[in-house]
Amino acid sequence: MILHAHSKVNLYLDVTKKRDDGFHDILTLFQTTPYYDEIDIEFNEYEIFSCNKKLNFSWKQNLIKKSIDLFKNETGYKFNLKIKLNKSLPMGGGIGGGSSDSAAILKFLGNEFNVSLNDLFIIGEKIGSDVPFLIKGGTAIAEGKGEKLTFLDELNLKIKIYPQNVSISTPEMYKEIDKSWNTLNRCGNPYKLYEALKQNNYYEIKNNMFNIFEQVVFKKYAKIKEKKSELIERNKNELIMMSGSGSTIFEIVR
Repeated sequence: MILHAHSKVNLYLDVTKKRDDGFHDILTLFQTTPYYDEIDIEFNEYEIFSCNKKLNFSWKQNLIKKSIDLFKNETGYKFNLKIKLNKSLPMGGGIGGGSSDSAAILKFLGNEFNVSLNDLFIIGEKIGSDVPFLIKGGTAIAEGKGEKLTFLDELNLKIKIYPQNVSISTPEMYKEIDKSWNTLNRCGNPYKLYEALKQNNYYEIKNNMFNIFEQVVFKKYAKIKEKKSELIERNKNELIMMSGSGSTIFEIVR
């Protein structure tokens, strides 16, 4: 079977507080995109994994491996998989590349073993904060660490991504957020943004698109800021923003 592990963008993203457990609460508007990794998967006598690109981490560190092992531990099912990953999504790009692969695997296993969507969400949350959303996909407001999801009628958007070939550490960017907490600007509203996108109200979309990570990422990676400005000027479109903690830039095509 061939799986399509679709990526996501954050149409709105704010960090609302640092939690006592060391994590952060966020408020975001998630949207899946047409860009995906392709996963060739089948049950097999032995566990086999291959990838079309060299990954900068071991198989044991791979979110696909972690997802398979956690699914086995949580459900008690025993099986092995032969997986070939055709990687096209950028790694460390802020569009959920590894999380997308994890979500696709969990969704596949959920269908094969008749595990409920809610139980898959619980497993996915232990892998990564955006995995539960990516299991279902579409459009959703997320709160908490990203696991508190309110799914909305899916938006019909034409999204174009511009990978920057820069892998950015999300934990490092959260540390920069903490350092700059009292000087960060906040604007926009994800609920107003969603309504504006439904109504195709360019002015309100522009006023409510927001990603707090731009303020810390652009200080350390000036070329990403320059690329965003260049795209806005070239495309005559201000609906261009960085996704997640970077580095991918995306555009809502008018």
